[in-house]
Amino acid sequence: MQNYHRIVVKVGSNVLTTDQGHPDEARLQHLIRQISELRRNRLEVILVTSGAVASGRSLVPFEERTDPVIRRQVLAAVGQVRLMNLYSEFCRANDLLCAQILVTKEDFRSRRHYLNTRNCFSALLEQSILPIANENDAISVTELMFTDNDELAGLIASMMDADAVFLMT
Repeated sequence: MQNYHRIVVKVGSNVLTTDQGHPDEARLQHLIRQISELRRNRLEVILVTSGAVASGRSLVPFEERTDPVIRRQVLAAVGQVRLMNLYSEFCRANDLLCAQILVTKEDFRSRRHYLNTRNCFSALLEQSILPIANENDAISVTELMFTDNDELAGLIASMMDADAVFLMT
């Protein structure tokens, strides 16, 4: 890691959840401890996280007949709050401040959105704040969606001139 200045770390839902589909708090704590150690060694880290829909599943019961798009939107909206609360709690325990950035494909298509997004990431990193990015699943549906957060991590890495991308799936 000595040759790196900035990295993007992407963690998938399977890494972040238990077999029952609930957030794996021990694994999240361990991840944030590792990121904290990297930060102490002056490495800039951008975290791309999945897990919002899975986090919401453990909180909101749905009937099978519920429209799948609506179900996903609700689960993502509720789950994102739970996921970020956990990240915030574990960051605080490791003397880190974190911030949430929810993006859509539009943020990479429009020059204005792209620059605003890049400026936000840059400002957070300059303040030693851990940016935690996720697709805005509550509003991204069908053609507006990324294929997965691996694609999002790659786009953010390119946008932010990262030295490496680590995909933890």
